[in-house]
Amino acid sequence: MQLFRKIILCAVGILCPCLNAAGQSGAEFKVFQAMAFFGRPDFRKFGIEPLTVADPHVLGPDVPEAHRVQKALELPRANQYLAIDIEDWPLDGTNAERATSIAKYQATLAAFRKADPSLRLGLYSVLPMRDYWRAIGAGGNDAFQDWQSRNTEIASALVPYVDALFPSVYSPYGDIKAWKAYAEANLKEARRISRGKPVYCFLWPQFKTLAFVPGDLWAAELDTCKQFADGLVIWGPVGSPVDPTVAQWNEQAEWWRATVKFMRKIGKMR
Repeated sequence: MQLFRKIILCAVGILCPCLNAAGQSGAEFKVFQAMAFFGRPDFRKFGIEPLTVADPHVLGPDVPEAHRVQKALELPRANQYLAIDIEDWPLDGTNAERATSIAKYQATLAAFRKADPSLRLGLYSVLPMRDYWRAIGAGGNDAFQDWQSRNTEIASALVPYVDALFPSVYSPYGDIKAWKAYAEANLKEARRISRGKPVYCFLWPQFKTLAFVPGDLWAAELDTCKQFADGLVIWGPVGSPVDPTVAQWNEQAEWWRATVKFMRKIGKMR
């Protein structure tokens, strides 16, 4: 009877020891990209598949109408995954603000599900809410628990509408130790609220200054995502009107050389 109970608990994602040491389900680790560098290569030869991201440029500022949903569905897509990136609907405000935002996300996801039931949908940086300071404990245990409480509330309303979670763990600063603490907390939180659905974390090889992340930090980011997530998404770049070369592909960039090394290490290179 005890063995039967353990099997049942594992099936619903409750018993953590049924997962492997990385906290993953044992499925193949996926690496996606949503990059728009000029002169970029075909990333598929590196074992990296495209991910389509629909943002307000396509969806508009509110719950998308049918023609906007259709426009998003017409974006180039190499698989059934679609990440919806809407960052202007507050989820950490008042009860009324959160309820309104949650209802908008639900309506948006339902519209896509109705238009194409085969889609594998996710929300960028919503499940969980991306947090740096509370996640690393800077505000103390009460602040950390408040963050978790908000994530639990949001997840109960939105996780049933998605097929995967797309947390964001961009690096705001160059401190590797602090980034690891922040990313581990966010990815563990994503796992906690995921109800067994896959977790694919977004990485960006730039800082807010638009400077590119150095190779040692980027390698640590890739390894951390491998440890705590089911896959990752490389997004970027953000260019600069002062320095347009930021958006030019550079195969010698430290972050990219670290990526190629990582892809070889995990056996994804073709």
